[in-house]
Amino acid sequence: MDCDSHLASTRFSYRFRLKFLLLGFLLLLFAPLSAWVRAEKDLCGDSHGDPRCRQPFGNDCSDIQKITFVHVSDVHARYNPDKNGSSPAGRIRGYYQQVKKENPFTLFTNAGDDYEKGSIAEELSRGQSTREVVEAMQYDVRTLGNHDFAWGIEELLRFSHDPSAIVLATNTTMRPGSEQSSRSAAPGWTDFAIRTVGCVKIGFFGLLSKPWNEKDQQYEGLFYPEIPELKTDFHFIDRAKDIIARHRQEVDVLVLVSHLGLPDDIALAEKTTGIDLILGGHSHTKMEVPLRVHDTTIVHAGAFAQTIGRYDIEYDVKQKSIVDSSFKLVANSPEDIPEDRATSIRISGILKKYEQEMNETITEVSKDQNRQDMALIAARAAVSTLKTDAALINIGTVGPEWLQGRLTRQDILNSFTVERQPAGTSGQSSLYVTTVRGTDLLYAAAARADSVYYGPSSLNPTASYTIAIQKAQAINQREFLGRTIGMTSPKPAAEVWETVAAYAKDRRVEGLSIDEGLHNRENRNLIALLQGRNYDTHLGESAVIL
Repeated sequence: MDCDSHLASTRFSYRFRLKFLLLGFLLLLFAPLSAWVRAEKDLCGDSHGDPRCRQPFGNDCSDIQKITFVHVSDVHARYNPDKNGSSPAGRIRGYYQQVKKENPFTLFTNAGDDYEKGSIAEELSRGQSTREVVEAMQYDVRTLGNHDFAWGIEELLRFSHDPSAIVLATNTTMRPGSEQSSRSAAPGWTDFAIRTVGCVKIGFFGLLSKPWNEKDQQYEGLFYPEIPELKTDFHFIDRAKDIIARHRQEVDVLVLVSHLGLPDDIALAEKTTGIDLILGGHSHTKMEVPLRVHDTTIVHAGAFAQTIGRYDIEYDVKQKSIVDSSFKLVANSPEDIPEDRATSIRISGILKKYEQEMNETITEVSKDQNRQDMALIAARAAVSTLKTDAALINIGTVGPEWLQGRLTRQDILNSFTVERQPAGTSGQSSLYVTTVRGTDLLYAAAARADSVYYGPSSLNPTASYTIAIQKAQAINQREFLGRTIGMTSPKPAAEVWETVAAYAKDRRVEGLSIDEGLHNRENRNLIALLQGRNYDTHLGESAVIL
C-alpha cells in the first residue's frame, strides 16, 4: 500500500470510530425517552390522534416530584353565564390554568355527570351544547357518569370521543359487530390509561354507578335495555382488583376517577390495596378535608360548578412513594377566580344560537309563588297545552320558588328540571296521558296527598276523562296510587317545563301573567276538598259536585 492510500485508510477508520462512539452516546442519552415512546405506543397502538399518546409534561426528574390534580365532578350543564356575565365553566378552566402556571405538572380531571339539570341550551340542542362545552374545557382525564347516558346511545358515543381527554369507563363495554354498534361509532372510552408526568407514571381507571329508573331508584341492569351489547359491570370491587392486578406494577401512582359516590368509594377502598387516590363524584359531596381509608386517599369536590378541588402530592422518585399531600376546596367565585377568556369566548359561541330562547322573557309572575301554587300552575298548563281534562302534579317535583317579576324559559326549567330516567327516555317527572273513569280520577286525586289537581270540579263517576299524570305514577299506578286507574296504556306526552313554557307564552299573548286567576272557584285544588273523604267505593251514577 502506498503512503497516500494508507493515510486515507487511517482517516476513514478514525472517522468511523468517532461516529460509532457518538452514536453510542446518543443512544445512552435518549434511552429513557425511547423507552417512554415504546410504553406509550404499547398503550395506544397506532392511534396517533389518541390523547393518551401525548406527553405534555416534559421529563423533570427531580428527586421530589410535585403533582397537582385540579378536580371537578357533577357539573350538570351549569355553564350559562352568571348575572354579571361571568362564565362559571370559564372560571373552572381559569383556575386550572392558574394552578398550572404555579406547577406545570398539573392534571385536570372530571368525575362525570356533565349533562342534565342545567342549561336550557342542552334541552334545545338535545345534548349537543353540553358535549361541546365539555370539549372546550380540555380536561386531561374524565370518567362517564350515569347522567351522561341521558340522551341515548348516539350522543353517548359522540361524548366518549374527546379530542383532549382520556375518557374512562372501566366497568362498561360495548360488544363490537352487533347491528347497533355497526350503525354507531365505536366507543371512545377505555378501561385504563397512563399519563407520564415528569418522571412519574400515573395510571388511571374509572368506575361508573348503576343507572336510575323513573322512580328515582338505582337498579342493576342495562342503561339501554334495547341495546344489550352495551353492558356495565356493577361488581365495582372486583373490577378494581382486576385493574390493580394487571396494572399496579406498571405505574408509580394509581388513581381511580370514580362516579360511584362516597359510600361506594369508601367500601371499595376498604376492600382493596393499591389505589393511591380516588377522585370522586356522583354523591355531590363537598370535602374540606380528604378521607383516608387504609392506603387510599378519597377526595370529592362538590357539584354544579360551585366548587373546585385541588389535591397536591409530593412523590419521591427514588423511594417510589408519596411523601406528602395537601387538599383545598375552592369556591368558584367570580371575585376570586379569573376566567380563562379563550374558554369563555368559545362557550359563548356555543350558546349564541340559543341566546334568544334562553333569555327571552316569556311571562310575568304577579306575586311570589310557593311550590304548591307552582305545581297548580303546571297542572293548569298541562290541561291547556296537552288538551286533557285534568292533571295531577307532584309538589315534590317542583324546584326553586318563583319571585315576582319576569320569567324566562331557563327560570321555568330551573323549577321543573329534567332527569331522563331510565337513560335515553323522557324525564322521570315528565307528563304521560291516559284515560280514566270519573270515579278513578277522584280516587287518584285523593290518594296523592303530595300532589295538586287541576280539572273539572263536577265529575261524573262513570264518564271517561283524559288525565295528564307524571311518569313515575303513570307507569307504576298500583305502587303510587294503590290500584290501576287507567283505562288506556299511558303515553308519554311532554316534559313539565315544556308545557309550562308554552302555556306562559300563550298567557302573555293574552296580556295575562302566568299566575293570574290561579284560585278561582271552578278550578280550585281538589286535594283540599277531598281531605278526610273516602272515595275507594262505588260512587253511583250521579255526578259529584265539589
